[in-house]
Amino acid sequence: MNGVSERLNTALGALVAAALVVGAFVLLFHVLDSGGGTPPATIVRVQVPAGTTPTGKKATPGHAALGTKAPQSGAAPQGATAAPASSGPNPAEPASLLARPTRGPAFEIVRIREGARVDLETAPGGPVVAKLGDQTEFGSPASFSVVETKPGWLGVTAPELPDGEIGWIARDPNQVTVFWTRYSLHADLAGRSLELRYGHKLVGRWPVTVGGPGTETPPGRYGVTDGVAFHESPYYGCCALALSGHQDQELPAGWIGGNRLAIHGTPGSVGGAESLGCIRATDETMRFLFARVPLGTPVFVAA
Repeated sequence: MNGVSERLNTALGALVAAALVVGAFVLLFHVLDSGGGTPPATIVRVQVPAGTTPTGKKATPGHAALGTKAPQSGAAPQGATAAPASSGPNPAEPASLLARPTRGPAFEIVRIREGARVDLETAPGGPVVAKLGDQTEFGSPASFSVVETKPGWLGVTAPELPDGEIGWIARDPNQVTVFWTRYSLHADLAGRSLELRYGHKLVGRWPVTVGGPGTETPPGRYGVTDGVAFHESPYYGCCALALSGHQDQELPAGWIGGNRLAIHGTPGSVGGAESLGCIRATDETMRFLFARVPLGTPVFVAA
């Protein structure tokens, strides 16, 4: 009887161990599919300039935390044409995927591995435009939206390039990690609206402010390079998604990111054409986007 009991206990122990191993792998793949397993962003403190906002409000100098997530809100943004009831990510819609989905639109993202440095070239095997490290100037993991591919090469949008041009990174698994997302952002400048899509599905549509006369928002395809959180900034609201593109006009001295494009929040109203080139959304909308889109998400801006 004792022998039978011992064998039974051994068998049960083996089953439990096997279940734990399987469970660990399921958890691992869930985390990776949800965009986990990536190096955390470094928090960088920078000065926010003083001056006058586009709406005429006086602003004093302050600080911003760069490379961090925006504060979360318990409510979905108002004014959305279509949006889930919850502001948190839908578990059925992982932000990033290890492989291309078999159906529907999806977009490739390349991230530079921790400690690696890669060449950004004008063409596969061509002149080097820049040496890229594993972090952006704002401290985020260096991630790029892939526009085009060739055998062994990835064509990407990057802030080191003029708008409309792509650079090339060697597809070296020792240097870069490649993954996919179904998410994409679509700005309609004429309609002054911003859409978040998941494949073919419309997740949400919101009114936004776009560039004004002489400082129009440049159309094109860009990629999200950084998530930037602010403490009640009169310029950027709660937060900003920095893009790989550039505004055509020179911005005020001390402006964060120089002439880089961004989609950012605002404490004021939205829906006009009066920005210096960036796209302004409400803080509620920005928190909604921060909860979903990974770095490297493509952004399509139509005139």
